[in-house]
Amino acid sequence: MSAGERVRELLAGVLPPAGLGTFAAQDGVPELPLAAPDSVERAGEVLRLARAERWTVLPLGSGSKLGWARPPERCELVLSSRNLRGITAYEPADGTLTAHAGTPWSELEAATAARHHLSPELAGAAQATLGGVLASGASGLDRLRHGPLRHQVLGIQALQADGSLVKSGGRVVKNVTGYDLHRLWCGSHGTLCFLLEATLRLYAAPAECACLRQSAPDLGAGLALARALLRVRVQPLAVVLVQRETGAESVLTLVLAGREEALASEIEAARGVLAAPERGAELLRGDAAQRARAELRELELESGRWAPLALTCRPSLLPERLAELARTADALGLPLALACHPLLGSASARFPGVAADDARLASLVRALAYEGTSVQWRAGSANMPAPELPAPALALMQRLKRSLDPAGLFPRGRLHDDL
Repeated sequence: MSAGERVRELLAGVLPPAGLGTFAAQDGVPELPLAAPDSVERAGEVLRLARAERWTVLPLGSGSKLGWARPPERCELVLSSRNLRGITAYEPADGTLTAHAGTPWSELEAATAARHHLSPELAGAAQATLGGVLASGASGLDRLRHGPLRHQVLGIQALQADGSLVKSGGRVVKNVTGYDLHRLWCGSHGTLCFLLEATLRLYAAPAECACLRQSAPDLGAGLALARALLRVRVQPLAVVLVQRETGAESVLTLVLAGREEALASEIEAARGVLAAPERGAELLRGDAAQRARAELRELELESGRWAPLALTCRPSLLPERLAELARTADALGLPLALACHPLLGSASARFPGVAADDARLASLVRALAYEGTSVQWRAGSANMPAPELPAPALALMQRLKRSLDPAGLFPRGRLHDDL
């Protein structure tokens, strides 16, 4: 009997046939047995069985962001939350929403759209689940106004490595219950727990959306335009700069959302900064603005695949880091397309026509290992170098891993060689 057959045989003792399946190989993770429990109790039984059998378990939502972290060093079982789904509480007056981890993100958006804005405003919402969004630490188009994902999470229920149920935070906005473990779990990529349920804060739905779009001769000029927006009184939902190829013109789009009177004032202020001598910035309102906003949101998932490289640093360092990225890509003969959030200090990069396992890409990632810069490879390749972490940060993360997962039930190697 093979190892996989034994895993399936033992799982059949704790799960009904509907909860058993096979994970199809993707993003560097091989074909594996898959368990999809339909209750907290059964999920706990699976984890206790895995602990007794010394299996390594990879938690998973839909798998749409599996490649955002490195493939695990070893894994015997994929534990999916796909059968743990549904909204358990929506409190419009309080602006909170609680749902099971396997609930599709698009379902959450549809349930709240009439009165609220659900943050983050994600690319690929139809393929994402609440648990997967939390585990990947995904932030969306609206981060400039509403902050990172962890700021939207009020509370989480999860299963620890021993199968015990733990809760962090609560279901109300003003909450001081216990330690903020729920923020630690955001972005942990399944290395610390199995997520079950989460409560998110909501924001009032804006009455109207508008976009201002301005072209610039190159990336540097576009970055300068973005920085100029800091001098005027605008509170944009997003500021996005796109350059389709190195040396080409860039296009800066300012997304505004709010009450009609506030938008009119912000549009006037921003136009004074963005207007080029030869022509003014293009203004989009109504359906045209919503289409432009949707296109910006989906930039990271063009053609159904995530932009493979994500770079983050202080906003003041972004021009220097992007210039170095462009120089290195050119030296390696790599085509480069960029989508940047200049006021957040973040950018995603694509390399059109280049395979994800091209050795030049690994050389590029190594060349970008600057202090104070985070480089994330999101194409599921085990050949990519581990991210550089300061020694104190790595030591802290190792202590947390040993404390929360002492038996090593959840996978190692997802975030670093030594984690």
